[in-house]
Amino acid sequence: MTGAARGLGEAITARLTADGASVVLIDISPEVLGTAAALAGDAPGATTSGLVADVSDETACENVISQAAARLGGVDLLVNNAGIGGPDTAVVDTAAADFRRVVAVNLGGTFLASRTAARLMIAQGTGGAIVNLGSIFGQQGVAGGAGYCASKAGVALLTQSLALELAPHQIRVNTIAPGNMATEMHWEELRSRAAAAGTSFDDQVSLVRDGVPLRRHGTGADIAGAVAWLASRDASYVTGQTIGVNGGVWLS
Repeated sequence: MTGAARGLGEAITARLTADGASVVLIDISPEVLGTAAALAGDAPGATTSGLVADVSDETACENVISQAAARLGGVDLLVNNAGIGGPDTAVVDTAAADFRRVVAVNLGGTFLASRTAARLMIAQGTGGAIVNLGSIFGQQGVAGGAGYCASKAGVALLTQSLALELAPHQIRVNTIAPGNMATEMHWEELRSRAAAAGTSFDDQVSLVRDGVPLRRHGTGADIAGAVAWLASRDASYVTGQTIGVNGGVWLS
């Protein structure tokens, strides 16, 4: 599980351990060690441990995924959740380094972690599953979010290529595309919008919620439920898909 120190990663880990899985949490922040310790013991037989690494660094990513597999005695599920929001500027005002960084983490990190985990799963010969976290903004571009949108759109197509390549090994690969989630990354975006529009943060929160048919922000539990399903035998015939968990926002 990458990007597991807080937010969606923490919620997904909590669900997986509650279902009896042992999980290694990976994050660039040392906070992941405390998160892993806090989630330990939630279910009998389920273990949690943390590793610190930047998944956009090729060597570090390969090493940390291999370490995680060694701790677990193998790997049958990889959840690629590590991601950053990136700049909220127009393309003409965006520094190339800022654009490259968000793509390197969101898309590059997903590629690197998936490549290493897939190699391990193929060697094991027992199949497996990879779940990538995309975004509603990987399905439709928005002004001021080119780097993020491009990176998440790339994740969806990387998923399709991986699904085709890994199907002969019984390794399924899918993307979950969250909508407006109650996470610190989203709140930071709304604070930025409020500052630019001269409105309040609460006004921006209300504006977003009014555009969601279910009239609420998504939660970590919403995403965790989708991950748990994709990891289960109930989804054994599902691969190469992008599944929207967005409160019906496309219907409005």
